[in-house]
Amino acid sequence: MTSTQSPSQTRERVVRIAREIEEFAHSNVAPETFFREFLRRVVAGLGATAGAAWLIDESGRLAIKSEVNLADTGFYEEPEAILKNQRLLSDVLSTAEARIFTADGDTDVHLPTDNLIVVAALSIRKKPVGVIEIFQRPNSPKQAHPGYLQFVEQMSGYASHYLAEHEKASKTDASLEVWEEVDQFVLQLHRSLNLSEVGATVVNDGRQLLNADRVSLAMQYGKKTVITAINGQDKVNKRANTVRLLSNLSNKVLSMRETFIYSGSVDAIPPQIEEPLADYLQESGTRMIMIVPLFEPDKMIKHDEEALGGRKSDVPKKLIGGLIVEQITDSQPRPHLENHAELLSGHIATGIANSRSYESIFLMPFWRFIGRCFAALRGKTLVKTLIILAVLIAVGITLALVPYDYRVSCDGRLMPTIQREVFTNWEGEVVDIHVESGQRVKKGDLLVEIRNDELKAEVLGVKNELRGLALQLQATVANLQAGNDKRPNKDIIELRGKSNELRTQIFGLKKHLEILEGRLDKLNVKAPIDGVVTTFQIEQLLKDRPVQRGELLLEIMDDTGPWQLELDVEEKRMGHIFKAMDRKGDIDLPVEFILATSNELSYEGEVTEISTRVNQSEETGSIVETYATFEKEKLPSLRIGAEVSAKIDCGQRSLFYVLFGDVVETCRRFFWL
Repeated sequence: MTSTQSPSQTRERVVRIAREIEEFAHSNVAPETFFREFLRRVVAGLGATAGAAWLIDESGRLAIKSEVNLADTGFYEEPEAILKNQRLLSDVLSTAEARIFTADGDTDVHLPTDNLIVVAALSIRKKPVGVIEIFQRPNSPKQAHPGYLQFVEQMSGYASHYLAEHEKASKTDASLEVWEEVDQFVLQLHRSLNLSEVGATVVNDGRQLLNADRVSLAMQYGKKTVITAINGQDKVNKRANTVRLLSNLSNKVLSMRETFIYSGSVDAIPPQIEEPLADYLQESGTRMIMIVPLFEPDKMIKHDEEALGGRKSDVPKKLIGGLIVEQITDSQPRPHLENHAELLSGHIATGIANSRSYESIFLMPFWRFIGRCFAALRGKTLVKTLIILAVLIAVGITLALVPYDYRVSCDGRLMPTIQREVFTNWEGEVVDIHVESGQRVKKGDLLVEIRNDELKAEVLGVKNELRGLALQLQATVANLQAGNDKRPNKDIIELRGKSNELRTQIFGLKKHLEILEGRLDKLNVKAPIDGVVTTFQIEQLLKDRPVQRGELLLEIMDDTGPWQLELDVEEKRMGHIFKAMDRKGDIDLPVEFILATSNELSYEGEVTEISTRVNQSEETGSIVETYATFEKEKLPSLRIGAEVSAKIDCGQRSLFYVLFGDVVETCRRFFWL
């Protein structure tokens, strides 16, 4: 205290500061603000050098909450000041009494500075929670020490009152916050009657409310337990090893119908749970697990006998599932975990029971759909819906009753009716081509020359052999006619036999030569009919290349004769054509077609022939070749192979079948209707 003031003034100032601190202790300010202003007033009231407020933190150690002018005492300059100060404060906390320490005191306590130190404990409900430490001038009069001690102890009482009130308010706020979270959880839980949505709410929102690492929901169906929801997972993989082990453990626990908690100790665990619990803990790494059984709530409307006070049913409540809470990092349940789990279990059981009861109604999805439909028809929507229904009914009747021509669509080409394919008679090599693509030829005109050197060599060999046999025959006849009558009859007979043999050989070789020359002549390919060569790029296709017997060389078509449509009809469409032929009694079905190069005009024709076999097409699959005639004079131009799109008239069908017949047939083939 300063020497410039009289004792009465000093006393009044101290009393005023004490009242301010007392009033300030009842304020609702943050602890940091309170202790900063508290120390400032206490230091000012005592005329002290510095002050500090120390509170016990969550680890149980003293930590400085606020300080005033502590650096002026040299506290931070002394290396061991913090350690010495902690020992000093611990002594005060152990006795919970206010004390004063001087550098020249008799105690064996080492002070952190040379200042006179006044220390008083802070307590809440007689439990020490901190210390107020005031650093006074070392030369302060000794007779003032009791006053210092009394003042600091009184002010510490005000600070303890503030801490107690602040703790009470914090607990109240925390309690209100918890109830608000519970209220939101319950609202979300009962917002839906869909069992999947209810399960997702239980595990996801419940995990945050319970402050757990993992929350799962098990459903009980008879004697079977199924894990239906796990927080953070949209869908539970029931084949996963962890899920199977948890399901087995839950089944054993829920059969006891009591809450089960494992927190590291296996002393009080029932024998039937030991093995499944050990298996699950080893697989999941869980350090704490709690399983709370969920029972079906009591009925709101009781039976008549129970309502009138008659006999009550002794049947235990039906087990419907279990709430599984796990901690991965801590083995001990976190604060209030058990209370919160028991609190939520009733709401969860009610929500699940309601959802299961709702979904057990027969044909519930159908009734929900009907309900949504009727809800949508209320008000002005009903009139609009009736109009739309009337229009749809009218359209449906029209589609079903109005007949329309049904025609099978197909693609094809314009081709002359008379056409021939030219093949090789014998193998050989093409040496000369006498025609070109698009050239008109007459029957018998030479088209292609083919050379066969082996055949020529064989002809030459036969001719040489004939010459040799002819010379031999000539010599034999001359020898026979020599007129030498003295020769024995035996020689004459031999000469006559040899001459006959030579004549036979010559005759055979001549026949062979005729055949070979005929083959040589047939090597030259000639036109079988009058017409136009339709094969494209003959030179590039055949020039100087070897060909085999029976190989196709080119095509000739008579474009001056009749023409026809060669149509490729899909096999699946042929049924309509055959039915139309049966109804009409002949094959002459009308055909309408357009040219690919001139689709603004359509032309007419008639079916004349249908192939008896099915062919394969790379574009459309299985097809049946169908031929139709038309009046070629009506077409502006005729070009061999010109593409056409045709429609074969198969009689009348309903308008619906004409428009959606493909869909109907596809459904019939797929479903075998």
